[in-house]
Amino acid sequence: MNRNALRAWYERYLADPQVMSLLLVLGTGLAIVLLWGRILAPLIAAVVIAFLLDAAVERLACCPGMPRLVAVGLVFTLFMLLVISVLLFLVPLVLQQAGQVVREVPAMLAQGQEALMHLSERYPALFSERQALDLIDVLRGEAARFGQRILSLSLASLISVITLLVYLVLVPLLVFFFLKDKALILGWLRRFMPREDSLVRQVWGEVNVGLGSYVRGKFIEIVIVWFVTWIAFLLLGMNYAMLLSVLVGLSVIIPYV
Repeated sequence: MNRNALRAWYERYLADPQVMSLLLVLGTGLAIVLLWGRILAPLIAAVVIAFLLDAAVERLACCPGMPRLVAVGLVFTLFMLLVISVLLFLVPLVLQQAGQVVREVPAMLAQGQEALMHLSERYPALFSERQALDLIDVLRGEAARFGQRILSLSLASLISVITLLVYLVLVPLLVFFFLKDKALILGWLRRFMPREDSLVRQVWGEVNVGLGSYVRGKFIEIVIVWFVTWIAFLLLGMNYAMLLSVLVGLSVIIPYV
């Protein structure tokens, strides 16, 4: 009975060459990412970025009298201006404010200790001196571990400077050529596709529309949340406005119910 059920399930789902072609493509892609993901990281990053920028290229290319190469040049130029602006203005400011926060951690801990001791003096029945000292010890331990993490992160960042430079040069070049030679690259990849690929094309079309719209929408949401929060923090006169607004903007990525 179990063997008959297994055979029926196989004939219903896996005997279809369309399904087998889809599983083969998915399995090959997953194997490439798992086995050579680190080596191909710049290539994968360039593919993702080109995938996100391709929608803008297609819209511009649909305009009358707009060659695709010109559309690629415009979109790529705007992309590089955005990257350069982030690297020259946003990243240094965020790193500067993060360094200020790290340097002020001891002073913050001292103020916290004073507040805890003052709280235990005013409300000894609710918060004893022993509890305050225990909490202070916990805060000191967490501060020490935080300092060690920052030190290890800084050392790791020094080691990865060369990798970052390679990414900054290689990834934009790959993005440009992926956008420029999209038709040639897709035609070359189709040579390795299974013959029965109609289901693969259907699934890819749905993923292209759904996932592309979601990722682009999420990016726009991050930018809007970051900008509005930054303006609000500046108007309120808060310290570390840029650092906090960037963290709030990135928090959009975190799923919640």
